[in-house]
Order: sequence, then structure tokens, then C-alpha cells
Amino acid sequence: MADIDGFGHACSISTDATVTHARPDSEPLRAGLLITIDLMLALDCCHADVADTIVVGGGGHPLLDALDAVWHAGLATMKPSIAWAEVAAAMTDAAHDHDLRLVRGLAGHGIGLAPHEFPVLPLVPGPSDPPVTLRPGMVFTLEPAITSGSGETVDSEDGWAVSTADGRPAAAREAMIAVEEGQIRVLGWPPVDDKGHASGYNPLRTGPCPGA
Repeated sequence: MADIDGFGHACSISTDATVTHARPDSEPLRAGLLITIDLMLALDCCHADVADTIVVGGGGHPLLDALDAVWHAGLATMKPSIAWAEVAAAMTDAAHDHDLRLVRGLAGHGIGLAPHEFPVLPLVPGPSDPPVTLRPGMVFTLEPAITSGSGETVDSEDGWAVSTADGRPAAAREAMIAVEEGQIRVLGWPPVDDKGHASGYNPLRTGPCPGA
């Protein structure tokens, strides 16, 4: 597990209105609470980054149903040579279909030998954000986050946790995407069969670091 940039913990555990990057604490969890677990791993100088939101104690939640729709809208739009802005627009439309919004100020990122690499892929691209086109050889994170509120955020005093400005709950998901010739591949998000067994998982390359 990786402790990135002095975060101090192996994973981030965020609840309800805290969207991401909260440090674990001693606050008891209660049934029905939305909780987002964000985990970064490092092995042989390669990095992996995954996250998902669940309900404490099990059960469903409208935000999770909508998150599935937003996630699949993003994946369905992706292909080599497409502009990232088109992927973001598809996820935005899927969120709006559920009367929800993407969380502003968050972004996917390149990942590989470093935990955060270029390109930067904002959930809600602005006019000052440089355009990005998906090209074979890219590996990056897809990490939509949705909320029933305005989508605006505030940062915690320690500069890590990001919460919705209006206190409305949020849900988020993250996995890595590899762009290949003619297709994309989802990494770190294995499909599950009817027995609950992961299948088709594509592990990251292992071995010595380049130049080691």
C-alpha cells in the first residue's frame, strides 16, 4: 500500500458529504451511511488507484444506482482518438438524467511509474483546461463523483478532504483505464461472476523498475 505525499494512511475513508481524500478517524460508522474507500497501491515502482462507494451494513442507495449509470456512460463513450471533453459530457448527461450533478474540481489523472501523472482529466472541464485526446498507450484513472447538491466543494483545514459545499451526500468510483489500439481496457475493476468470483482481471506489470 502506498502513503502518497505524506497522507499518512494506506487508504482514504470518506463518508456521506465528504467526497474523497478524508483521513481515517475514530468516528463510529452507522448503518446506512455512504462510505467511499479509496486505495492506492505501489508494487515494483508501478502504481494502482481504485475507489468505490458502498452503504454501511449493505443495501442500496439512489446515488449508487445513478453512479452505475454515470460510470457506464463514461466507459461507453471512450475509445481511442476521442476527446476527453466528450467523455465528461456523457457522464454529465447521465448524472442530469437522474437529477444529479458531477462534483466540480475533481479530476482523473495519468498513473503508472508515478501515482499522479499527466494528463489531467477534469470531471467538469472548464475553458482554461487544456484539451486532451485519448491515445493508445495512455493509462489514467476514471473517477466520477456525483451528488444531489450543487456540485461545488470545500476543502478541509488540513487540505486533504474534499466535501460538498452544501453538505449533500456524494458517491464516487475510480478505476484505471488503459487505451489500446482500437479499444480500452479497464484495470483494477474485475468483473464478477454469479458466484462472486472475479474474472478477467488484468494485473499491472511486475518486475524491476526501468533503469534499475
